[in-house]
Amino acid sequence: MSRHMDRIRREAMEQYGDAPADAAEALAHVLKVYADEPDSRLMVEATNGIYGDGVRTGLTMGDLRALAARLPD
Repeated sequence: MSRHMDRIRREAMEQYGDAPADAAEALAHVLKVYADEPDSRLMVEATNGIYGDGVRTGLTMGDLRALAARLPD
């Protein structure tokens, strides 16, 4: 790997921490990486167009934030 990529990887790890080890850590990691995204941003798309033209279902950033808030510390 190039020194440039090593630097990018090192900087990302410093900013975001270690790789998540379980689902709760993965959720916290996603929330940290996308912290500036609005609650309305669709992060996980489940369906697209099944319930009508342009209707998408899934989980938004707001949904993920709400789920994280319900997890025990």
